[in-house]
Amino acid sequence: MTRKYKVLIVDDSPSILHALARAFAETPYEVTTCNDPVKSYEMIENEHFDIVISDIMMPVLDGLSLLRKIKNYNGTIQVIMITGYITINNTLNAFRYGANDIFFKPFKDMHELIDAVDAAARKLNRINQVLKELASEKGT
Repeated sequence: MTRKYKVLIVDDSPSILHALARAFAETPYEVTTCNDPVKSYEMIENEHFDIVISDIMMPVLDGLSLLRKIKNYNGTIQVIMITGYITINNTLNAFRYGANDIFFKPFKDMHELIDAVDAAARKLNRINQVLKELASEKGT
């Protein structure tokens, strides 16, 4: 990884947030957690987050709606969905709306989720490299 990426984890369950924050403690990511999806979107607008991990089933603003809002706001933000409410429809819609990946609770292996975040970071590295190349070509 070429830079430290900021990750926002959104879930209405405090125990899930705590477990995920603990799992990412030894990673190179700067992790913030939020148990309110409406507030999380405000945080995305006001702060810079590179990667979002979001639950699907949440009150007031469900994760699929949050995903759509994030992608409309900034399509380069990488989003990984998590859910305990497994349906084909939720899964297909998550990918249709631009999610990088989806994981089902309870998590079998937290390292798979960390690997997905690593993959999202690599994608961001590539996006940044392409943008840098475009900027340098415009300057010449």
